[in-house]
Amino acid sequence: MGSQSGSKPGSGTTPASRSTPASGTNPPAGATPPALPVALKVSFTLNTPDGLRKVSFGLEKDTDGVTVNWTITFVLYERTSATASFGDPVVSLNVLVAEKLHANAQAAVDNNGLTPAQTAHATGPAAEAAKATQAGTMPAPVANNVIQNTLK
Repeated sequence: MGSQSGSKPGSGTTPASRSTPASGTNPPAGATPPALPVALKVSFTLNTPDGLRKVSFGLEKDTDGVTVNWTITFVLYERTSATASFGDPVVSLNVLVAEKLHANAQAAVDNNGLTPAQTAHATGPAAEAAKATQAGTMPAPVANNVIQNTLK
């Protein structure tokens, strides 16, 4: 398994409840809705046991107060020897997460990391799909689905 690090810039406690007007009434004119988190960003560094591959797996949650979007930032590094430096990324992709996987993305953030199975998927099939799309041997939508499936 890899080492994992995460940070939640601007995070803190989320209010357990928000004040809302009584049912059936509208808020006063000019009232602003309760503040919602605009963004949450975490990044997990995943290393393969042989030390030849490293994945930076980032999750970002953006919301406008109505719509929530999650994005994966997937950055793959490889090297030929465990003693060599990783150097520049082999591939770097941003993947919009399907709505059906939003709860899984939140769970990864809440648990401060991916599960062992998710880590294995990210450093294996997802890394191979990222390389294949960069090489032009896999369509980007297919690779994006494989990368998103890390959250399953």
